[in-house]
Amino acid sequence: MIHIDHVCLGVRNFFEGSQRLREETGLGCYEGGWFPKLGLANKIFPTGNDTYIEVESVVDVFEYENGNTSARFFKEKCEGGDVFIGWCARVDTRDELEQIAKRLGTDVIESTLRTRPDGTMGVAIRAPETIPSWSAGLPNFFLVSDIAKHPSRVPAQFGTRTATGISWLELGGSLEEMSDYLGMHADSLNLRFNGGAHGLHAMGVSTNEGEIVIRRNVISGTTGKPAA
Repeated sequence: MIHIDHVCLGVRNFFEGSQRLREETGLGCYEGGWFPKLGLANKIFPTGNDTYIEVESVVDVFEYENGNTSARFFKEKCEGGDVFIGWCARVDTRDELEQIAKRLGTDVIESTLRTRPDGTMGVAIRAPETIPSWSAGLPNFFLVSDIAKHPSRVPAQFGTRTATGISWLELGGSLEEMSDYLGMHADSLNLRFNGGAHGLHAMGVSTNEGEIVIRRNVISGTTGKPAA
């Protein structure tokens, strides 16, 4: 089964962008760690029901200056301010992920990405690769081998509200396009479509004090087609 897993919010200033999201929403967060091969770091805002928002930014300027593809992508997309970089779906089994990879003509990728604050590194199992998917305004798919270790289950700090799940995502493009890409009817994921530029435009988060709506810019130049 396919689920919404997480949303990536790119910001120019890692600390200011995270603090502003906390102040605007009342959601808590924790230090997610850093991506040593990408020049990026993130803070994780658990949003309940095994979902989360990651606030992510370039923290190693030398990776950008040296032409690191991921660092350059984030810096260029965030030049105008906060932007929803993309979102990721999650599947329950390896077989599901392999079937999706086969349908989309790609491989299952399995590698370490994020170094947690305690120094440990998790293995990210995904298809297709993340940045090419987000560049097209599309999600990619992750398998979390042990759901008990899902990033959303780590206690957050500094929050004043308790989130109980992502209630909806507002996307560009159309229901038909996304259903074709997902291989299932997109309505079942509470996805809304505005017919605008492909990518994520807004989201709703259910909390103990009502729904929070978060709206940001959408990345430019999206095609709605997976990268070759």
